[in-house]
Amino acid sequence: MQALKVTFKLASPIFIDSEYPIHLDALLAYACAQELEKSGEDDCWNKIDGHMASILAKTDGDDWVWKASKLFVKAKSELMFSNQIRKSDPDMYFDDIHTEDQNGVFVTGFMKDGSARKINPETFKIDTASGQQRGYQWLTASRWVKDVTAYAVGDLDAVDYYLREHIRFIGKVGRNGYGRITAIEVSSHDCEDDWMQRVLPLNHPGKSGCQYAPVQACIRAPYWRKTDMVLAKEMV
Repeated sequence: MQALKVTFKLASPIFIDSEYPIHLDALLAYACAQELEKSGEDDCWNKIDGHMASILAKTDGDDWVWKASKLFVKAKSELMFSNQIRKSDPDMYFDDIHTEDQNGVFVTGFMKDGSARKINPETFKIDTASGQQRGYQWLTASRWVKDVTAYAVGDLDAVDYYLREHIRFIGKVGRNGYGRITAIEVSSHDCEDDWMQRVLPLNHPGKSGCQYAPVQACIRAPYWRKTDMVLAKEMV
């Protein structure tokens, strides 16, 4: 395995929805899940770590991480804001109500035994102005970027294959065209420590010359699973 640099070129603005970084190993974990699913494997997610061992190098110890940095976005425009709405649809919600004779998905609550709470049709209503089923409006932020780069230690051909084969967008709302990838370049890199520019375990020394701050974060995929968060450090 060798030090690598990955460069993404985008054809559309990237969606900016949070301050949390996107890690290269998260993209490769998704790609591995797609590859395993395509080959007919069951329970793909629990087999990803073993599959990725031939693609990326990782650190030692129980609190190990993949040797893959976060994504660095080189902006070439100011933030742009688009108006979006989500319409409340009471008719659809009523169709999905969970009752004794209908196995729906919408429930008002659960009893101590785990069963769905019975609904009183005379008093039950859906509030379209508050709660999870409300309608609301918000501004989404996005920006044009020159490119997106990341660093890793891994197998060049394998990283190139999995990214090209399975990664089409970067960031959220790819279904609406944001973050569409037009080109991916994976090349050798002259610095083996650049992958450390990511969330790291507290006991990891980090990249020389970089500053880190303590955070509560996941240190490996799935990064969205809040129950996996630990005390870690992130480059600032």
